Amino acid sequence: MVDFEPALVQELKTISALQNRIYPLDAPEATAGNGVPYLIYGSSEGLRDKTLGGYLDSKEVRAELNIIAVRYADMKAITKQVIAILLSFEGRQIGSGGPFIDELVYQSPVEIYENQPNLYRCVVEFSAYFDEG
Repeated sequence: MVDFEPALVQELKTISALQNRIYPLDAPEATAGNGVPYLIYGSSEGLRDKTLGGYLDSKEVRAELNIIAVRYADMKAITKQVIAILLSFEGRQIGSGGPFIDELVYQSPVEIYENQPNLYRCVVEFSAYFDEG
């Protein structure tokens, strides 16, 4: 059994600008002056492929990454690095002992400015397809 999320996090930790500030689903309270940039991730257990003979070991896992930064330029630069890492997944094993990614499809990144914390956010959604067998 391969574990997708730990392998994903291991890959994302290579982005030095994040300084290992990578959190599942939520982040500690950060302000424009402290604790940024950071990345929040979330993924599902995935949906197994099915044939008439039953479920297979192959599946699709959907995930979402939120890149948060004080400056718009920083958010853009980190987003570019994140997408480059995601694109590198296809056709290789991710992390140490993670799954071999057969295919990866990502959606167009969505950029948002959040007034309350005065931070920029970019949301990147993607699907990874791999075999757990």
